[in-house]
Amino acid sequence: MQPLLHRYGVATIAISKDSVEDAAAHKRRDNLSFALLSDPDLEVIGQYGLVHRAGFEFVTRFVFGLALGYPVGFKQMAIPTSLLIDKTGTVRWINQAEHYRLRGDESRIEHALREVWGDPEPE
Repeated sequence: MQPLLHRYGVATIAISKDSVEDAAAHKRRDNLSFALLSDPDLEVIGQYGLVHRAGFEFVTRFVFGLALGYPVGFKQMAIPTSLLIDKTGTVRWINQAEHYRLRGDESRIEHALREVWGDPEPE
């Protein structure tokens, strides 16, 4: 998808709740060429309204050698989302996935790019 985004002059930046270390490991593991930012406290993600309470977060304690889990609150995570943001910081297009492993497909993103910015300049 990077060639498509490049034709439109779009810079790709990904942000996740992962720690800095986990984000760096993910970038190396998947050989990503774009910035992968870490937002473990969901500060920036929250500013875009993309925080989801994903059910109970459990803590495990061992009592007499048995693992006991009990809820301590709601687990918060980022909603899988693709945004097109223009140079002024205005969100021009948004696509949210229902599952974290699903992302917008290339044809859908290309359609959004055309609607927002028109046809790309010839190379």
